[in-house]
Amino acid sequence: MEENAIRDVLGSSEDKNKFDFESRGAVTKDLLIDHLLKIKPNILHISGHGNTDEQLLLEDVEGYTEEVSIQKLSNVLSGFKDHIQCVFLNTCHSLAGIENFNENIAYIIGMNKEIPDDVAISFSRNFYNALFNGRTIKDSFKIALSRIAMTDQGDEHIPKLIVNVEAVVHAGKEIEQQNEKSEHNLINTIISEAEIAEAKNSYKRSIKFHYKIIFGAIAVSIGLFIFLYMNGNNDLTSSLIGLIPSALGSYPFMEIQKRRNRITLIRVFELKRKRLINALSQLSPTERRELNEEFKRLIII
Repeated sequence: MEENAIRDVLGSSEDKNKFDFESRGAVTKDLLIDHLLKIKPNILHISGHGNTDEQLLLEDVEGYTEEVSIQKLSNVLSGFKDHIQCVFLNTCHSLAGIENFNENIAYIIGMNKEIPDDVAISFSRNFYNALFNGRTIKDSFKIALSRIAMTDQGDEHIPKLIVNVEAVVHAGKEIEQQNEKSEHNLINTIISEAEIAEAKNSYKRSIKFHYKIIFGAIAVSIGLFIFLYMNGNNDLTSSLIGLIPSALGSYPFMEIQKRRNRITLIRVFELKRKRLINALSQLSPTERRELNEEFKRLIII
């Protein structure tokens, strides 16, 4: 029932694509370690039963109930501190009398005494509902706690949250570094600012080249005009004057205008790229490919 409740709230959340939910049943001690090695969870959720001796009830290799010390479980998890940020022990007495459950893990959630099954499921459901909709672990815990407090049964005193401040700070720095690395890798998959600048400079150089053609043609025409005029070829001079505008306007000016239009389009493209960079983590491979293809179309004359 608890697994179904978590799947239901994940399926209905707006951020469901940001989470992967993996479930494993009938877990032995060996299988627990095997799952931790292969799945590498950020949140380890253990649901089941516990006793007043602060022990979890798992299975042994023959399927019989086996008691596992919560403190020893804490020691085992020291080897997985690189990816486990939160441990959720939704079992009776899971954190009774324990104040320092693996200080390398940022958040530990458990129960300080026996908790009714329906309350445990309700607490779990509301915790993950808040978490899957963008709340922090601490806020999700508070929201889930306030929900079971609405029944006025006093069950809100059973769930317990341990926050290891140093581990929280360390985890926050690691996430920030991972996000920066991820963003850098994503930026490398789209057209760079250097490529855009080179395209604009190429068009600017082309514009200068065509202006040189125009000025050169004007200089040659003026020189020829003067030469013909000085030699008394007035008819030929008049014909030359009529040919100059058509000769110059048929090609260079059109090419200059074409390249100026391209530069304007590239500047618009730059603004679009900047907007997309701001939401880069949400940019799909298809959108990045389309952005690159749009730029390629812009630089083809």
